[in-house]
Amino acid sequence: MNKIIKYSLVVASIFILMATLGCASKTDMQTLQSERQQDLGRIRQLEAELEESKQQLKSEIEQSQSPVREKAADMWAEIQALRADFAKLRGDLETMNMRLDTQVGESNSTMTMAVLADQLHEIEFVLENQLQVDMTKVRKERAATLGTSGVAPGAAAPPQAAQDEDEPGETAATSSDPAKALYDKAYALYKEDQFEKARSYWAEFTDTFKSHSFAPSAVFWQGQCYFKLKDYSRAVILFEDVIEKYAKSAKYKAALLRAGYSWDYLGKPELAKMRMAEVVKKFPKSVEATQAARFLEKAK
Repeated sequence: MNKIIKYSLVVASIFILMATLGCASKTDMQTLQSERQQDLGRIRQLEAELEESKQQLKSEIEQSQSPVREKAADMWAEIQALRADFAKLRGDLETMNMRLDTQVGESNSTMTMAVLADQLHEIEFVLENQLQVDMTKVRKERAATLGTSGVAPGAAAPPQAAQDEDEPGETAATSSDPAKALYDKAYALYKEDQFEKARSYWAEFTDTFKSHSFAPSAVFWQGQCYFKLKDYSRAVILFEDVIEKYAKSAKYKAALLRAGYSWDYLGKPELAKMRMAEVVKKFPKSVEATQAARFLEKAK
């Protein structure tokens, strides 16, 4: 009889233990589900805040467009002058090609001006945006050095200077491609710190050549011009356009980073952190990710 009682107690204890574990497991699962729902809710809240902020900025910008519209006639005149420049450049095609062959080899060489300029641009972007090097100051000091050393225009140094004035891959096709010529002009103005004028050329590019492969970059650089001018409201709208419309663009990760900085300057720290976290998550080995990680570390 005692054995039966003991056996019954053991069985009952096992059932009680299993029931307790089952309850614990169920509670843990409910806790995890609750936390997941909270995270999803937070993400939706941030997305809603992002959209609301963008719409508010667009509304404010639209209300301040009158002075911009008043400049339309002047911009149109500049565009017409630029088109006249295109015609002249086309007539100089043969001369340009000869100069390019002299600088980077024959046209069938794999080391072209496009390749060299592309590499140069990537280096400059890192120096200016990640290492905070003032490239404008560097160029001015270099120009002063060349002036005092007696280097005349057209001597040994100018080919490099000419290369510095072009965005990647632009020079070789300038004479025959109006889209590239317009893009080149904008980039040259940008490097001369004429940010508003450069932006207007890039805006003309995106209006005229919507399907061109350089369109994502042109949108990005418009945002960068506004960023340089400390007009962060307009800058972030353009960076967000790159993020939403051109996810496969080479400018995507740079747009994420710049959008993060812009939202921070606009007093939207949560949106800034969200964009910076995206950079780190999607491009962990990039220089942009390193910069974003530093931002997130300081923002803790």
